Amino acid sequence: MKVGMMLPNYARWFRGDGIWATCEKGKELGLDAFSFVDHIMMTPRQVIGMGNGYMDIWTAMTYVAAITNVQGWKPILTQSVCVIPYRPPIQQAKVAATLDSLSGGRLIVGAGSGYNELEFRDLGMNSRERGERADEYLACMKELWTHPVASFHGKYANFDERTISVRPTQQPHPPILYGSRGPRPRSRVADRYQGAIDTSGKDADAHRAFESGMTDLNRLWKEHGRSGKPFIMVYTRGHLTTDRGHVDDKVVKGVAGEGIQPVIESGHSHEALPEGQERPYMSSYTLTHVSAMVEDLRRLESAGVDLAIVWLPSYRYGGLDNLGLQMQQMELFAEHVLPKVNRDKKPIEMDFGGKLYTPLAVS
Repeated sequence: MKVGMMLPNYARWFRGDGIWATCEKGKELGLDAFSFVDHIMMTPRQVIGMGNGYMDIWTAMTYVAAITNVQGWKPILTQSVCVIPYRPPIQQAKVAATLDSLSGGRLIVGAGSGYNELEFRDLGMNSRERGERADEYLACMKELWTHPVASFHGKYANFDERTISVRPTQQPHPPILYGSRGPRPRSRVADRYQGAIDTSGKDADAHRAFESGMTDLNRLWKEHGRSGKPFIMVYTRGHLTTDRGHVDDKVVKGVAGEGIQPVIESGHSHEALPEGQERPYMSSYTLTHVSAMVEDLRRLESAGVDLAIVWLPSYRYGGLDNLGLQMQQMELFAEHVLPKVNRDKKPIEMDFGGKLYTPLAVS
């Protein structure tokens, strides 16, 4: 299994020297990947819980690609997740192809359809169309990536014999992973994408649900005549500690709406809201003993996960500033977790339309 880390592109401190230091520490650890998260617009109340410095996901990824190029290493650059319907597909195809070209072929598109009703409304879109838009946008993007001169006719994009000029390094196109929780997303993955994205729950029920979902996805994969296996990326979060006396303590950021109690154990609230009501956001990290993180990653490996993304905190805590906690958490991860996880350095193989390719130009 390959192991990567979520970068805090949502945080105000994550700029300039902070980005350089985090990437340099990632190189020291030998991480396989960096992942990024995506939001465009939030209310002032939401931003308390979600992060106070959200950068555009594609711009941030390109900046990190440049930094790691200069630093002389080649982590995979991916997303958990990029909300595909938020950006016009032609423009998004060009931006992604530019990133893949400039990074030397290191992009994995971590695609999702989104869930934030207010963001869709602010962008002039109906959130109920998000799955349909995501599928069509990705189909359009693949056409532009795989054909120097492309034509596409759909509900949201129409053109004949056009080119975005820039070509992705990876051929036939950068791999696409899709958020797979639920039967409909899993069916999409099995039909048209290279793999799936999921989260890692901490209790027995969550483990059983994850394993059941993976069994269902592998069944659908075979039914659709796909080669090999779906590539599985899972992210897991925790505030690492070596002090068992503070295990399961929580650090909570954010606010709840009046009369609404968000579900925070998985990271963010996801309950449906009445039309026009503001979605509250609360983020929670649980202090996790380093041995528990080892057990979690070993479980993911045994379940067939190909890439685990660890989401470590970077808030002010215990006398440390944001960057200080980020460095401390990465050092704990390097000392107590990574040496005990079976790391796979073999080239990645993925199915593209019934044929297996090794898509990523990474070393």
